Amino acid sequence: MKSSRLLILFCILAIHISAIAQFDCSMDLRLLKHLIDSKKVNESLILSSFMLKEQNCTRQIDSVVFFRGYAYYQLQQLDSATSYLLKVQMPDSLYNKARFFALISSLYNNRVSLSDSIAQTIKNTSQAIKDLNNLCRAGISLYQGDIKNYQKFVKDLNPNNYLIGNEINGLENTSKMLFQKRKSPTKAAILSTFLPGSGKWYLGKKGQAITSFLTVGILASIATEIIVKKGWNNFYSVSALTTTAIFYGGNIYGSYYLGKYLNNRIDDKSKQDIQYYLHVAVRNVYQ
Repeated sequence: MKSSRLLILFCILAIHISAIAQFDCSMDLRLLKHLIDSKKVNESLILSSFMLKEQNCTRQIDSVVFFRGYAYYQLQQLDSATSYLLKVQMPDSLYNKARFFALISSLYNNRVSLSDSIAQTIKNTSQAIKDLNNLCRAGISLYQGDIKNYQKFVKDLNPNNYLIGNEINGLENTSKMLFQKRKSPTKAAILSTFLPGSGKWYLGKKGQAITSFLTVGILASIATEIIVKKGWNNFYSVSALTTTAIFYGGNIYGSYYLGKYLNNRIDDKSKQDIQYYLHVAVRNVYQ
């Protein structure tokens, strides 16, 4: 009888201690959220580290991990942010939020394959989440230059979703810039082979095109005149012909690399726009 009473007393004490620990952890969790909301990021990292190491916060571990990952996201320490955010497993609302911010963090780090993998693990628990996920997957496809998948995910978007409507339009404008403004460097080089400067005209650089045409044309005229007067074996004829050939070859080479340079600028601008639109969309949904 006495041992039964001791056992009951022990159980009551254990429950009481557990409740106190749980209460303390909940208090710390509220403080942690307050620090995050107040943008006191370094303080939130200190507290979350303490909670993960010292406190018995098993039930709230996902919340602690999420806030720690979000703190790293605010500090733009994106690798750490992605690592912690991907550890969140429940509940679904926090899980999805962590996944979306992990997706954005990895995309800003140009880890596109990881962003795509994260998008595939998001749970479409509502129409708003489904739209946001489709927008992110459309953006990632566009980032990779995959127009077919981009169009597939855009087709499933709800254009009347006011939370991400502007971002849908922004992504569509980016796709037009990416696929309509790009030019072929090879075509530019071929055009310049037949008519000096025409490749640069095709690339939209009309001033450079006129300069190339006049330069090569004038040099070719001078070389022709010298050759007619002095013959092929004359030093001045060879020099004039060599100079003309150098500028003619430079006109072809310059057209090709100008095309590559302009395409790289378009690609970089498109990627920055995609990162921006997806980031804003995620923040709009999770304000």
